[in-house]
Amino acid sequence: MKAVNKMTFFRLGSLCLAGVLVLLWFVGATSAQSSTSDAGLITKLSGEATYWNQEEQKEPAPAQAFMKVRKGDQLNLLAATSITLLYFANGRQETWKGPATLVVGDLESASKNPGSQPEVKMISTKVTGRMECATLPLPSSSTAKYGGMETRGPRHPAREKPVAPPPLSPEARRRIKEAERTYQDLRKRAEADDPIPELYFLGVLADYQQFPEMEKLIEAMLAKKPGDPVLKNLKTWVHSQSAGRPAPN
Repeated sequence: MKAVNKMTFFRLGSLCLAGVLVLLWFVGATSAQSSTSDAGLITKLSGEATYWNQEEQKEPAPAQAFMKVRKGDQLNLLAATSITLLYFANGRQETWKGPATLVVGDLESASKNPGSQPEVKMISTKVTGRMECATLPLPSSSTAKYGGMETRGPRHPAREKPVAPPPLSPEARRRIKEAERTYQDLRKRAEADDPIPELYFLGVLADYQQFPEMEKLIEAMLAKKPGDPVLKNLKTWVHSQSAGRPAPN
């Protein structure tokens, strides 16, 4: 009986230890994932700015419009620089003027310059939440590469002719129409150089592989920002998906 009890105790102890190890691994993995999740997006940038992350001990790198940022990222704005940040979780849109140093948080930025305050607007979380989960290959501060692109999305073998968009169900058509109405409403109320309406609608169109419509929207964005590297890369990616060719890395 004593031998059986000792064996049972040993097995229970082993199971408990294994459970603790699994729990620690899960917590560590979750923590690592949350530390690199995107908190927001730089929607506009005029002038020069750099970013770095103390936790990863990065060297400062040039920031750019349409780049995703994470909690803990620090942004240094030079004099005469203006930057607009959009937070996904609560729809807070901040416009800061340099010179300033900002620290990205979960819901808002903190300034290291006493008295420095941003201009704040609020965007519907229905819009910002949709932007957060969009599959658009936008650059992120986590790549530590200026102009880096996340080439998520379907890849196909090369074809000679563009691939027609897949047929849409009535529900899909309804959702796209609803998103288009939201886009039109956003565009009426947004400033001419505000890309939020287009980025929102592009994310919805990408979900349903409506690449020809995406190309038209990106062309309109490029007309406002000719030569923008992120928009040019995005156009190339959309064209590759439409043509059924692998997206460039």
